[in-house]
Amino acid sequence: MSVDRQQMLETAERLNQQMADGIPYTWETLEQALSFVTEKRDRGIHGRICYFAAFYHLDTGNQEQCLKYLDESVRCLLGTDQEIHVARAYNMIGIVAHMQNNLSLAMEQYGRALDYTAKYNDKMVHSIVLSNMADAYYLIGVYDRAVQCYRECIREFEKAGDDSIYSRINFRKMLSEYGCCLLHLDMDQEAMEVYRKLEETGKSEEIIRETRLAANVFFTYLAESEGHREKAADHVRQAVMALEDMRQVSSEYDSIQNLLQYVEKTGNIELLQEILDCLEPKAAIEQNRSLLLQLLMLRLRYCSAQMSIEEFRQATETFFHIKESNEMIESNQVMYMLELRKRLQAVEEEQREQTKKRNKLLYQSEHDELTGLYNKRSLNRYLEDVFEACKLNEKELGILFLDIDYFKQLNDRYGHGKGDEGICAVADTLKRIFPEDYVARYGGDEFLVVMTGRDLTYAMEHAESLCAGIREYKIPNEDSELEPWLTISVGGVCAIPKEPNRVWDFLSAADNTLYEQKKEQKGKVRFYQGEGKYL
Repeated sequence: MSVDRQQMLETAERLNQQMADGIPYTWETLEQALSFVTEKRDRGIHGRICYFAAFYHLDTGNQEQCLKYLDESVRCLLGTDQEIHVARAYNMIGIVAHMQNNLSLAMEQYGRALDYTAKYNDKMVHSIVLSNMADAYYLIGVYDRAVQCYRECIREFEKAGDDSIYSRINFRKMLSEYGCCLLHLDMDQEAMEVYRKLEETGKSEEIIRETRLAANVFFTYLAESEGHREKAADHVRQAVMALEDMRQVSSEYDSIQNLLQYVEKTGNIELLQEILDCLEPKAAIEQNRSLLLQLLMLRLRYCSAQMSIEEFRQATETFFHIKESNEMIESNQVMYMLELRKRLQAVEEEQREQTKKRNKLLYQSEHDELTGLYNKRSLNRYLEDVFEACKLNEKELGILFLDIDYFKQLNDRYGHGKGDEGICAVADTLKRIFPEDYVARYGGDEFLVVMTGRDLTYAMEHAESLCAGIREYKIPNEDSELEPWLTISVGGVCAIPKEPNRVWDFLSAADNTLYEQKKEQKGKVRFYQGEGKYL
């Protein structure tokens, strides 16, 4: 790896660690990273930096810029050695759609993210995506499906053992949402188990502070289910204090919905008004219009009795003004998200086509065009590796050299079409007799079989079956001096490689054994007996 690329990877890893440690980015830091790791210098690593830029904009409430950087991130990550990280980008697109209450689009993006976590066996990100899917199911009231997702997430989080602050914060938030979901299904015993897990994981002051809202909302629901009204009221108070201290509320959307639902159900108008007074300015600063509309609607519905006529009129005007503006913006956002989806689908389709082309070229470079067997170029690489492995592990290495008897006469009498038919018949028989061994066309009418961990008996029996199998085709070869149809001769060696053996010693042993057998009598099998200069 070049020093330059190593430095770019280190830049990406530093930003990733900063995210994991819960340290906020500055835009100056990200700008420096983007100017250093350009797409021209390394497309894949640039895609990772774009993801961190998107995270910054999501964290600061700028969803439009977040989506633009996610678009760039996905485009650059696909098809590179950094593609494993594309699941995180798709997950964040899902989060933005989720925050815009576009749950169908959110689920689609979460699904794409899961496809890539499965492709790369990325269990930690898989858990994060499943957690977001669970939140979406919970939000629309599909509690049983949400519970299934939460349970799988919890198992994977605990198994992964990621002790970073970012992961532990996410884990506690997920536990809290899971607990609320269980209580909606009257699964109180399981909810108590969630409570115990939250107690166990709440050892760090920073983690407790960052999860105070989610945890206290769950504790409120739990206390309410047990009939402890005073305890529930205390936890509600803790949740409201967490809201007041919160820098950004959009990231806590689901916990806020749970809190509002609980307060609305209790009919505590004073508490609801306090929460609305706290949330409305924060939602306005973040330009979270959908949340702001919900808050204004709650104020008009439940708090109008405490408002003067002028306050009510002003609140109503504000509501309808934001509603009208929001409908236009939401329409534009939906169009943008749909265009984004279309662009990303086109990028993925192009990537799939390129992958198909690369795989086809790779296959063609390693396989014989006529028979589909491995070619000599591929064989040479394979032999070196397998020889060293057999020598290291003291496993038997078997090699069969074979060719078609009187092949020239076959071509001269019947033409090259019949010759190709004979070659394909040998290839098909090799595939059938040696389905788990390595078979290659060495060139012309010559073939080679490589067997590892097979004893001499196996090699001899299968070589005899090969000769018999070729005869069964009854391909005419009237100019053969042996039989009036196609036959082959086989030379083989089977032994454990030892110093000072080299792979070419085994090839020479098999090749010369074939030569000696053909001089004596074609159409037969002979194995090297270990006498002579080859091994």
